[in-house]
This record gives sequence, structure tokens and C-alpha cells, in this order.
Amino acid sequence: MDKVRLGKTGLMVSRISFGGLPIQSVDRESAVAVVRYAFEKGINFFDTARVYTTSEVDLGRALAGLGEKVIVATKSYQRNLEQLKKDFATSFENLKRDYIDLFQFHIVNYEKELKEIIKKGGPLDYLKQEQQKGRLRHIGITSHRPALMLEALKTGHFETVQIPFNYIERESLDQLIPLARSLDIGIIVMKPVAGGVFTSNRAAIRWILQYPDLVPIPGMCRIEEVDDNLPALGGPLTAAELAGLEADRLDLGSMFCRRCDYCMPCPNKIEASYILRSGMIFKRTGWDKLSLDHINAFKKGLTCMQCGICAARCPYNLPLSEMVIDESLALLREAVVLGKLSAEEFETLLKTVKNRSNSRSKD
Repeated sequence: MDKVRLGKTGLMVSRISFGGLPIQSVDRESAVAVVRYAFEKGINFFDTARVYTTSEVDLGRALAGLGEKVIVATKSYQRNLEQLKKDFATSFENLKRDYIDLFQFHIVNYEKELKEIIKKGGPLDYLKQEQQKGRLRHIGITSHRPALMLEALKTGHFETVQIPFNYIERESLDQLIPLARSLDIGIIVMKPVAGGVFTSNRAAIRWILQYPDLVPIPGMCRIEEVDDNLPALGGPLTAAELAGLEADRLDLGSMFCRRCDYCMPCPNKIEASYILRSGMIFKRTGWDKLSLDHINAFKKGLTCMQCGICAARCPYNLPLSEMVIDESLALLREAVVLGKLSAEEFETLLKTVKNRSNSRSKD
């Protein structure tokens, strides 16, 4: 596979690389198998994070013994020095490497977080010490806020920046990507397929590949996904593919779930991303697949207490509580149309939701 230079790091990484978030959703042997398969197909850059539960350990097992044949990046949410030290030590152990190629500050979305990271004697200084020891090679930063990343990159502390970028989310093209290029900072693209909302993931990745210095890291957890994504390297975007992406953009708007699951866990065990994406899936695969299990999940969605925990965690600032309730109602209405839920039961559910809403309004 062709490789691209990751900015001033000098690392030569595969043109399409590997996002390690989804492998936590499969069993451990399957996770190792898909990582090894991706490597065998030419992928040499693998991205994970401390908060991706089993992902670091799986990557460590899958890539053990490959040394400089692979490049591994991980991340930490921690802004506190002592907690970051613990995260770095855990990552170092999990990945089972003599060094970590790239350690990134994870989802830095607020100025106060950036200041905490770069303050004298803080987390950034600690990572620089690890560089001097040879246990870390490069330091990067990730964020969902392009405007804040303009300030972060101007500090001169970071060698890479990881941002959401896809056919729908293109804000970074205006200023951030040009600035990163001018500073020779490597650009890693998270959410290249926007969590899988596009009709064709391959077309979505191919659209990004028109920018030769951007490195998309689509999340993959099944061998079939690797086989589906890599042919994006086969040539330029066709007119039909572009039309499909545009149709998806018009259909989705900007208020949609990217399936990152940073909102989880829900204290009431509601599966927000599952609910918010079900309608799109049924539209593509057929409403005949709507089952009792689905209906029960949507009923569970209506029990949302609107505590705000999920919305506070969402990197896209989506009003998740309202979205979950609205989508659950819409899906249950469809179940009534399909004859899989009685109109009487739906009206009872609707009344319960309205009563709960009225009660909160009075409070």
C-alpha cells in the first residue's frame, strides 16, 4: 500500500490506516484477527486510546513482535499530571512495545483543557521527558473543535492533529488544515465515514483521499470492513459516488449520531447510539427486519429521565436526551404502521412521555 509522510514526525504511514475504537465491540480473538488481517493487507498505522476499553490490549497482542513494521498511536483524556502518568504507563504495558510512536491528548475541546495540558510542569512536559527517555517518539492532539486547534497548533508543541473530517464535516478545510500544512503538522482524520452514516463507506473514504496529505483512520472490527474500505484506493471518486454522498448529506443534515459512544454508559441503560441510528439502518436494509427486541429498545428509550449526562459527554454537543425520545417515538410509530405494535399501546407510551415532560416542567 502507498504510504504518506505524517508531517514533521517523518513517520511513513499507510494511505488508509486503522481506527481501533470498534474492536472493543467484538470478542478478543476476533479483534486480534482483524488487526492482523489489516496489517497483512498493508495497513501499518494503528490508532487506539486508553478509553477504548480492550482496544489497546488487543492491538498489543495482535502487533506483538512486529517492531518498526508498524506504527502505533494511543491517547489519553487525562489533563491531571498524575493521572496522565498512570495512563501512559498503562498504555506502555498494554501495547507491549519498546516505545510508543505517537501519544495524543484526547478530545481537547476547551481552552481551559489546553492550558492545563501545556502549563509548566504539566502533562505536556511529562510526555517530553518520556521522549527524552526514548519511550515516546511523538506528541499529538485530538479535538472536535477546529477553532481551538488553531490555537493549539500555534503553540508549536504538537506534531500531529487528529480531527473529524468527512464529506459532511468540512469546517477544517477553511483554516485548520492549511495551518497544519504550513507548520508541517501531520493530519489524522477521525470519523472519515461519520460513524458509518454514508450509504457507501468506500466512497466516503475515497472522497478524503483526494487530499494527499490527510490520513483517514476508519474504524474497523470485521475483516469484511477492511475488505470494503481498502478498494477506496483504487481510483478517483466517480460522479455516481459523489452524487450518493451528496444525497446522504442532504438526508442527514448536521444533527446526527456518529456512533462514537462517548455518551455511554447511560445510568438507565438506554442505548442512545443504537436508537439514533436504527431508523437509518432500517431504511437501507428494510423495515421487515424490525423485531420485538428493537421495539423493546425503543420503549426503553422513552424512559429517558433527561439527566443530561449523555449530552454533557457528547463531543458534538448533540441534545441527546431529546433526540433519543423523539427517535424512539418515531420508530415506535413505524412499528404501529407495520402492525408490530398496537395503536393503543403506543398511545399509552406517548401519554407517559407527555406526563413525565409536564412533571419536569413544573419542577
